[in-house]
Amino acid sequence: MDTLIEQVVPKAKNAGYGVKIALIILIAIAIPAIFIIIAKITGIAYLAMIGMFLLLFTAYGAWYFITSLKVEYEYSFLSSTLRIDKIIAKRRRRAIVKVDVRKFDDFFPYSDKEMNSHKFNKVYRASTKEFSEENYVAAYHDEAKGKCAILFTPNDKLLAEMKPYFNNELRKKLFVNKQL
Repeated sequence: MDTLIEQVVPKAKNAGYGVKIALIILIAIAIPAIFIIIAKITGIAYLAMIGMFLLLFTAYGAWYFITSLKVEYEYSFLSSTLRIDKIIAKRRRRAIVKVDVRKFDDFFPYSDKEMNSHKFNKVYRASTKEFSEENYVAAYHDEAKGKCAILFTPNDKLLAEMKPYFNNELRKKLFVNKQL
């Protein structure tokens, strides 16, 4: 019997988050303000009206872009297939990766030392914080992309459901040697 396990993980806000919001608000205010200032200087009244209409559009645009900064990742696990989607502002969903867990060559808790010891052609980043000790890395080989890695933050329930599907070599490495 197959069970569906889903987990939604919000992406943590970093230092650049506040800077992006400040820039969006600054641009949203500056564009209509420029039209209004030019209207005052030149005495052309319709430029002020255009500035007021632009204020409405830039306010909406600012709201749209600020809410688009909210990102979540959804991990879905069903019958040995792990699917990770990126959800942007609960408006858009984009599939990041879909892989069979039985294809994993390696699976380990994240550490800078361990990540640097491997050479990956493609790294899919779908974790809460990028450099956190709560993250795990799943490495596998893709025919088109070569050696790939998934950096993600699964909970204990998702890990427990994935364990039986790991291949024999990986299970020996992780559970006999007590690495996980």
